[in-house]
Amino acid sequence: MELDLSLLYSGGASSSGNSSSALAMYKKLQQTAAANESSGSSESDAAALQEQIRQMNNAAIRVRNAQYKQDNAVVANDALYFQNRAATAETVNELINDDRFLRVLAEANGMGDLYLSNKQRLKDVLSSDLNDLNSVARQGSTRELELAKKYNFGASGDLTDLNGNLVGYDAAGALSNSANVVQALPAGLAKLRNVALSLNGQAVLNSSGAIVSNGNLASSDAASFSSSKTKVLLSETVAPSTSEADAAYEYDGQEYQIFINRSDVQREVTYFEENIGSIKSIDDLFANRRLLGFVLSAYDLEGEEQNLGKIRKILESDLSDVNSLANRFSDSRFLTLAKDMNMAVAGTSTLTSDSMSKTLVEKYQRLEYERHLDEEAPGVRAAIEFGRRIKDATSTVSLLADSVMREVVTVANAIPQEIAYQEEDAQVAAVEAKVDLAELKSDSNAVEKLVSRYLVLKDSGSSSGSQSYLLNLFS
Repeated sequence: MELDLSLLYSGGASSSGNSSSALAMYKKLQQTAAANESSGSSESDAAALQEQIRQMNNAAIRVRNAQYKQDNAVVANDALYFQNRAATAETVNELINDDRFLRVLAEANGMGDLYLSNKQRLKDVLSSDLNDLNSVARQGSTRELELAKKYNFGASGDLTDLNGNLVGYDAAGALSNSANVVQALPAGLAKLRNVALSLNGQAVLNSSGAIVSNGNLASSDAASFSSSKTKVLLSETVAPSTSEADAAYEYDGQEYQIFINRSDVQREVTYFEENIGSIKSIDDLFANRRLLGFVLSAYDLEGEEQNLGKIRKILESDLSDVNSLANRFSDSRFLTLAKDMNMAVAGTSTLTSDSMSKTLVEKYQRLEYERHLDEEAPGVRAAIEFGRRIKDATSTVSLLADSVMREVVTVANAIPQEIAYQEEDAQVAAVEAKVDLAELKSDSNAVEKLVSRYLVLKDSGSSSGSQSYLLNLFS
C-alpha cells in the first residue's frame, strides 16, 4: 500500500511553521497538472488532427509546385526563344511561319484565342499591307489592326532612312545607314529591330544623323508573355508558432487565477502593459527600472536589475559571436533572454511587439505564482524546476552545475553541502553512488520519489533524528 506523506506533513508538523508542508503543496500541484492534462487531451487531439491536415495539404502543394516549376521553365524557354528569333530572323516569313514564335507573340498581345481558333487569320493580320484598305487588318477588328501596326510586318522592300539612305547591317553586324551596309534590313522587320519609323515608314534620324531607337519590342512582348503564363508558386501553411507562454500552464487552476488577479500582481502587469510601448531604445528600458525589473522577473532573473552593466552587455550581445557575453554564460536564462529580445539586431521592436508583451505577461504571472508557492512552502519551486530540467541533463557534471538540480539531489540523498569544496571527480562519484541519472531521465516515478525525499527533508530542515523513519519509507 502506498503511503501519502502529505498526510503526515500537512499542518503544524513542519519546523518552518507554514500552514502546509512543501510535500503536501507539491502533491496538490501535481493533481492540478494531471487534471489540466486530462481536460486538455481533446484539445490536443484536435490540434494533432489539424497538424495532420496541414501536412497533407502541404504535401499536395509541393506536388503542385513541382508541376508549376516545370511549366514555368517551359514558359521561360519560350520567351527566350522568341527574343532570339526576333533578333536573328532575316525575313518576316521566317517568323510568321514559326509556330512557336507566333504562339508567344499571340499570347503576349492577348490574341491567344485567335491563335488557337484561326491561326491563318492571325498570320494574315500580321502580314497585312496597312496601305491597302481591303487588307485583313484594315477590314478586321480594332485589336487586329493595332497588332498589325505594332509589328508592321506587311511593309515591303528594304528599309531606308529619312534621307533615302539604305538601312541595314555592316560587316560587324551593327545597324547602319551609311555606305558600310552589307545586308539590307527588310522594312517589315524594322519595328521588331527597334527602329523608330516616320509616318512614311522611313527610319527616323537624330540630329547627328544616327538611327533613332524605339524601345525593345521583342523584350517587352517576351516579358508580357512570361507575366501572363508564369504560375505563382503556392505557399505552404506554416505551423502555428508556440512558445513556453503560449502553452497551457500546467498549474492553472482556481488558486492560480486568484493569485494573478491579486491587486499587487495586477498592478505590475497593468503598469507594464501601459508603458512598454513608450520604450524606443535600450536606454529607455534601462532608465525605467520598474519595466526592466518586470522583464527580468519574467525570465526568472529578478534582482539582476542591480547588475545593469552585465544585463546590458547580455542584451546587446552579438549571438553569432561565440565569445559574446550571452554565449559565454553557463546559466541558460541569460542566453534565452538575449535570444528572445534580439536587441542586437531588432533594437526594442521585438520587446514592444504585442506578441512579446503577451508572452512576457504570461511568463511573469507564472513565475510570480511559483515564487509565491515557494514562500508558502520552501522547496516547492525547486521541486517543480527539477522535474522540468532533469530531462535536459546530459551528465552528472551538468546536473551539479545547475544550482536547482544540485540542491534537490544533494538534499534528497543527505549529501553534505561541503561536497562543493571537493574536486569535481569526487563530487561526481559521491552523487553517482546514490543517483542513477539515466533512470531519472527516463522514469517519472524515480523523479517523484527523489523529489518527495527532497521535500520531506526541506520541510523538516533536518536529515536525521525523527525523520529517519520517513526517509526509510523512500529507501
